[in-house]
Amino acid sequence: MILLVSDIHSNNLVFDKILEKEEFEAIFVCGDITDFRGEDILSFERVVREYDVPCFAVHGNCDDNLAVKLLESSEVITFLHGRSVEFNGFLIHGVGGSNRTPFYTPSEYSEEYIDSVLKRFKISGKDILLAHCPPYGILDRTYEGIHAGSTSIAMHVKKFRFVFCGHIHEARGVERIKNTILVNPGSAASGNYALVDLESSKVYLKNVYE
Repeated sequence: MILLVSDIHSNNLVFDKILEKEEFEAIFVCGDITDFRGEDILSFERVVREYDVPCFAVHGNCDDNLAVKLLESSEVITFLHGRSVEFNGFLIHGVGGSNRTPFYTPSEYSEEYIDSVLKRFKISGKDILLAHCPPYGILDRTYEGIHAGSTSIAMHVKKFRFVFCGHIHEARGVERIKNTILVNPGSAASGNYALVDLESSKVYLKNVYE
């Protein structure tokens, strides 16, 4: 079982409560670890260190250049933006940040750049995409009813067994597109997270306060 979180937004007290509550063999983090304060990666790292399990992460659009540098140099966190790593027979591929937003946040990219990152990955047949941004049209509807996901990620979705994403807090949920399972665990800052059994493909959406 893996523990999936996203959008911690520097609320490491709640993040720690989530980890205390569950048993898991790895932590997957879909970005927005900080809330525009890159140095908060250090607090996040201290929490992760206590649990002595692998932690795979990408950055979100609210994680600035300092956050990215600290993630890249971390000895505790495996930073996966533009990279791939093997875990329990799966290949995890990472793409962080988001497509363009109206808010001019620190880590926003063009769709062309996102597409170029996704095209680098060598697909094995048992692949996980760890992303911050959801694919366009799936788990990406805002409170205003707007689809805010990435068209580039949407084009690549069917390559993966799982797509883990966040970014749109209110779009928490699980979807299946043919053989691909997509999960947005919601905002960990509000106590939301998911447990995922990679072998059985079962997904459990949970909240630490329930």
